[in-house]
Amino acid sequence: MENQEIDAPAVEPQIAESPLCKARKQQKLLEAAARAFSAEDFHKVRTDDIATAAGVGKGTLFRYFANKEELFVATMVYSVEVASAEMDRALAGISGPQERLETACRHLVAFYRQNECLFHLLHHEKVLREQSRHRDFHQRQDQLREKLAQVLRDGQAAGCFRKFDAAIACRLLFGMVRTAMRAGDLRERPAEEVAGLILDLFLKGVGKPGCRSAAPPGTAGN
Repeated sequence: MENQEIDAPAVEPQIAESPLCKARKQQKLLEAAARAFSAEDFHKVRTDDIATAAGVGKGTLFRYFANKEELFVATMVYSVEVASAEMDRALAGISGPQERLETACRHLVAFYRQNECLFHLLHHEKVLREQSRHRDFHQRQDQLREKLAQVLRDGQAAGCFRKFDAAIACRLLFGMVRTAMRAGDLRERPAEEVAGLILDLFLKGVGKPGCRSAAPPGTAGN
């Protein structure tokens, strides 16, 4: 029988708390939720367990989040925000387009290696699309991709990269990172080595200079 949970929080006394205290509790809840949702199917996760892991009562959890679905989407939004903020810190003070691209790629691989629960949560296939904050999640995700796409556009303007659709290229680069994170034979390799492989293929491709493409079938001798 499927594990189901009735979201009926115990009543807790309402105590005035400072914005800082509230923010800390919310962060603890989101961090605990990220670990829980990335490890188990949504319907198997218990809010009791999340509250316990965060060191708060279940009533406190429901004071900040109306239900488990809202907590799930809020946790996904939080995961993108953390990844985006960490990328900003990694790129601070770096101006060269190619260096910024290399730094961003290395940072993403290392960051998700160190925070696998956030990676798995961001690529959770069972997103609850009916939740009101679902759009917030996709907006944050688009903003994160746009940061990297802008690095590519800056490189094009500086003559470092050839002309292409930066938004599509960015999605492909994120796809390479995602694949590398999931590939079993790459998981044992150092993050720096994996990032180097991704960058080498992304920046140089697999073709060799001077190697001509084969003629399409039926065109030989024309």
